[in-house]
Amino acid sequence: MKVFVYALLTLSVLAAGWLGWQVFGPSRAAATPTVERCVEITFICTETGALSRGPRVETPALNPALGRATLVQALYCPKCQKWVPMPPAAVLERMPLGPVCLEHRTALLETAPAGSPGEVLR
Repeated sequence: MKVFVYALLTLSVLAAGWLGWQVFGPSRAAATPTVERCVEITFICTETGALSRGPRVETPALNPALGRATLVQALYCPKCQKWVPMPPAAVLERMPLGPVCLEHRTALLETAPAGSPGEVLR
């Protein structure tokens, strides 16, 4: 009976160690892909809805056409095939998987796929 208890205890400790390694071990960090951020991003005017492209800057950025800071980063929904404003920082904190389309719950992209109707030309 003692041998069974010791074997069960040893097996439990080994299983806990293996599980901890899978969750917190270096293989987890190595498997995470690095995401390259684009130098140029798409902006959407919060007043007019007009799209433009430019270098990545802190938003809201100055809209030269209006003379006011109305430009925010735009994200593309592949299902809606349209651009939407990036959610505010307070809302992004509650989205652990990143920004998603409110209608379809699909991930929003920084760039539209080439040839798609939402592609913004430079």
